[in-house]
Amino acid sequence: MNYISLIEELKKRGSVPGLDAIEGLLEELGHPEDNLKIVHIAGTNGKGSIFAYLSSILIAAGFKVGRYISPTISCYEERFQINGEYITKDKLARLYNIVEEAMKREEEKTGLKPTLFEVETAISFLYFKEEKVDYALIEVGMGGRMDATNVIKHPELTVISSISYDHQAFLGDTLEEIAWQKAGIIKESCPVILSENSDEVCKVIEQEATKKKVKCIEIEPTDYEVLSETPYGSTFLWKEQRYETKLPGRHQVSNAVTALAASEYLFRKDYEKNNARKAIAKELDKMNVKSAQQGGIIRTCWPGRLEVLKKEPLFYRDGAHNPDGAKKLAAFLQKYFTNKKIIYIMGVLKDKEYKKMLRYLMPMAKEVYVFKPKNERGLSAQILADTIKEVADVSVTIESDVNAAVFRALDTAKPDDVLVACGSLSFMEEMEDIL
Repeated sequence: MNYISLIEELKKRGSVPGLDAIEGLLEELGHPEDNLKIVHIAGTNGKGSIFAYLSSILIAAGFKVGRYISPTISCYEERFQINGEYITKDKLARLYNIVEEAMKREEEKTGLKPTLFEVETAISFLYFKEEKVDYALIEVGMGGRMDATNVIKHPELTVISSISYDHQAFLGDTLEEIAWQKAGIIKESCPVILSENSDEVCKVIEQEATKKKVKCIEIEPTDYEVLSETPYGSTFLWKEQRYETKLPGRHQVSNAVTALAASEYLFRKDYEKNNARKAIAKELDKMNVKSAQQGGIIRTCWPGRLEVLKKEPLFYRDGAHNPDGAKKLAAFLQKYFTNKKIIYIMGVLKDKEYKKMLRYLMPMAKEVYVFKPKNERGLSAQILADTIKEVADVSVTIESDVNAAVFRALDTAKPDDVLVACGSLSFMEEMEDIL
């Protein structure tokens, strides 16, 4: 399609924090974001999982839901979806043409050149406005305060997920500094839902909420009770109702509860404004569950997050790409596979704290197959292999790409081994057709 060449050209502009270029572009497009009911989320880990849950709940309740996602797993068009359906190539080509013309006008007036992420953000707003979605779920790309998505002036709700160390060159060296950047999405028009976080993070978010004179709804471990956990999902109680999630890992229960709190707030508003209860009741009859929240949680799937690709041998892929994500992945593996050695398939980006990630992951490693992701930020497979050997005494094999690594790992694995592809989301699209 004709937008592919434009995407490649825009990639060369890299990442430029700030709102001037995106503001100018949206001015040329008539500010489509002002006509949307937006839920805006920032955070280091868990953003996509929370919105996967929230989207599923809202769809179960009969709403039309747009999601803007980056990065993606299956294809480029996955970035722009409505009720789980990706935008068509024809529609995307048409929207790129519209935005390209607006970019030319902006550059003539101001000299500003939007980046790829800024263009994609504008396209998401245009698409969701055209399709008249009930809600647009918008994820921050990096940080929050100076992120392109922070042009949103009057969101319906803001959400902040788990915050940890990542992108320190842009966001700061302490958790407080990083949290301050994320807190920039909080607006005076609505409350903020805050996932479970450390005390220092919570303090920063609470201060920003107080400054903006909005309520901060905090999720705490005492808010829910985990009834059972397995390598394939969990059941839990929240507000005396039982829920089941097919996303493995205790952290996914916390993400689900964050989404439930967000949906509770949105439902309360829509009951009053749109009499949405009728749509919800109709959908629940079809699903044979007591609530849209229950139905949404159990139907949630989120590729690339402790996703089971194969069962003999058991094969997970997980987008853990920073120390906090690696720590959660390691905790999951240690809980369920204590007596087994893990075969890792790994590619990482050179601007990530991969040595810290390896310290969490390598103690359980039996073998590691490494490769360089097909990304300009991809770390050399040789450097990754050398770093692994600094951290652990484990067999490391260098492969040309993720496909070669997967095939080699499957060839050597025994039926009771556990394979894990991890290190970055950037290479997962390449895996889609293998298994």
